[in-house]
Amino acid sequence: MERKNLKDLKFDATYTSINKYVDSLYDGFIPSVVGKIRTLDHVTLVPDVIYSKVIPTLSTTFDFKDAAACSAFSNSATSSITGVTITTCFKEYEEQICTNSLSQYWAGAYMRRGDYETVPFEQAFIDEKMGKLAKKLDVIFWQGGDSCLTTGLIATATQSGATVVTATFSISTASTNGVVATLDTMVDNLSTDLLSEDDLVLFVGQDTFDKYTRSIRNLNYYHFSPDEINNGVVRLFGKRNVTLVATVGLDGSNKAFLTKSSWIFWGTDVNPSEAPIKSDYSSYLDASILRFKIKIGVALAFPTYAVVAR
Repeated sequence: MERKNLKDLKFDATYTSINKYVDSLYDGFIPSVVGKIRTLDHVTLVPDVIYSKVIPTLSTTFDFKDAAACSAFSNSATSSITGVTITTCFKEYEEQICTNSLSQYWAGAYMRRGDYETVPFEQAFIDEKMGKLAKKLDVIFWQGGDSCLTTGLIATATQSGATVVTATFSISTASTNGVVATLDTMVDNLSTDLLSEDDLVLFVGQDTFDKYTRSIRNLNYYHFSPDEINNGVVRLFGKRNVTLVATVGLDGSNKAFLTKSSWIFWGTDVNPSEAPIKSDYSSYLDASILRFKIKIGVALAFPTYAVVAR
């Protein structure tokens, strides 16, 4: 392989090029991170939550009654209007990148499945950060973090009265055991008011998703085509209105969550007034200093209608 000059690699040993690249992405960095989060394809994103916001939600049940001439007025319907409060908290991470210890690699074969001329280091560096940040935020949304947003959606739903079923996510050897039976049990525990809804979504980890699709294959459901599995999303077998979604936020957790997607809210401040990402080269430390900030919040409407497996 031909030896490359640092200038040819579009890399500056003082990281000033990274600083400029980060500055150019200032307004678009957080939206780009948010766009990589799988969960957000199936829940409601609430932007511009500076601190707290109330989201109105509606649920209606009714029964017809016999209509008689001049019949007295009596309630035969119940409309529940609930203001769901979503409160965001600040998350940040900081990174110090030593230029001397890293610069020795730029003359070698650093880029995988690419080349130096078409993939500048700055772009590869930031793309890597975006992907890892998206995964970490997904985990925080579902499982919580530290003192800021201690409980994610699973714990929030459980504490608020969601139905909890015992999870067994092993590969099924029959429809009556393992992951297939667990997911069927979750649907069986849904309120009858929701069984006909078109936006039911069942979230699982990628590991659980793989066990489910493998179980379907092993049970010889040949009419269940692999073509139906699209980017970690598939209709739950036999349930036309339940979408099974693999999300990194539940990987390895042995947990699953089922409700209407329109009742799940992810709060953020897409363009916070505070600096979302900044990079600067410190001559004193001989290192590039990177800091990233984002706001994240979790909220669930009508938690008693949700089903959790754990």
